[in-house]
Amino acid sequence: MLRVLIISDIHGNADALKAVLESARRFDAIWVIGDLVDYGPEPHIVVDIIRELKPEVIVMGNHNYAVAYNTDCRCHQILHDLSVYTRLNISIKLLTHEQVNWLKTLKHNVKLKLSNKCIYIVHGAPRDPLYGYLKPDLPIRDLEELLTEPASKYSLRTKLVDTDHVILGHTHISFTLEVKGINVLNPGSVGQPRDGDPRASYAIFDLETCNFTHYRVKYDVERVIDKLKALKLEYNVIKRLEEIIRTGNVI
Repeated sequence: MLRVLIISDIHGNADALKAVLESARRFDAIWVIGDLVDYGPEPHIVVDIIRELKPEVIVMGNHNYAVAYNTDCRCHQILHDLSVYTRLNISIKLLTHEQVNWLKTLKHNVKLKLSNKCIYIVHGAPRDPLYGYLKPDLPIRDLEELLTEPASKYSLRTKLVDTDHVILGHTHISFTLEVKGINVLNPGSVGQPRDGDPRASYAIFDLETCNFTHYRVKYDVERVIDKLKALKLEYNVIKRLEEIIRTGNVI
């Protein structure tokens, strides 16, 4: 296993996912960094595609958890109402009981040792696996805090995760960053990028060279918008979703 396709935050956008799989083509493994559901029109199809791919690694995202356990996603305030609406009116309606039960099986983090390198995989951040927003422009103190292991009953002190690489998602922003010798890698979002580039985002991680390469690919945005309209959602919801996937920005 040398070339790993890294994808995150697909959010019910099956068309974007298919475009990424077609673009990436040659890879030896696939790691999915959470959030298959909400926002997009086809969460049930996304879940089916991912399950058919049999990813070597897949972790729980906050939206997966919210659907699986009927709880709040605790996402950013700007998008919270949109998240709740699409969960109730798209994800819950389209996902089968069996698919929801499958979401419950996802782990909150995965730790690997490959090619003499330690890799920590989580949706949010080691400190807060589901809800921690690790963004590259945060102050170094905040970055270090998010990269600490949660305190245990056996230790009163926290410490940075003992790993070479942390691969995470959640922010919908692709980046690479080094913090105290730890490479922090985010592939961005497949289904709903929020970095000003509406193209689907993914990455290839070469385990032999440890190179993490970002890629973008166009997909048929209008087709996705038509699918949203076919669901008969509220007009303002469709307009907000349309704006995000067309511009890659949350306004």
